[in-house]
Amino acid sequence: MKFEFSLESVLKVRKHEEQLQEQRLAEELSRKKVLNRQKIELRKKIKALIEDADQGNFENLHNLKRHRSYVQEYHKRIYQINQSLEVIENSVKTERDKLALVHKKRKIIEKVKEEEYELFLEKVSKLEQKVMDEIAGQTFSRSK
Repeated sequence: MKFEFSLESVLKVRKHEEQLQEQRLAEELSRKKVLNRQKIELRKKIKALIEDADQGNFENLHNLKRHRSYVQEYHKRIYQINQSLEVIENSVKTERDKLALVHKKRKIIEKVKEEEYELFLEKVSKLEQKVMDEIAGQTFSRSK
């Protein structure tokens, strides 16, 4: 006698949904990581530009204005990245919530499977006991 879970197909679907949700979350986290790297790089560039300005290596006013516009452009890009990071943070939170929900649904089905397996073991045990009682009864009746 073999155990067959009645909701095995539902469990497979729930596991697949959970894997897909984990992938979506990983993609969002990857996007966040890329933006954070870009932000760090831009900050390094700004720091380098400020250090150049501190040394005063400007030949004329045009170079100074160009230098200033680079710094402003980098600050704008950092601001844009921060805006994108806020959106991605919200998306990551949403994906985490969805993953928790899908995980909970899968766990519910697994709990049902465990309970169904326990009932199966009980049934098998009772069947074995019945067979053993029958064998004992036949052995007793033959010995008379």
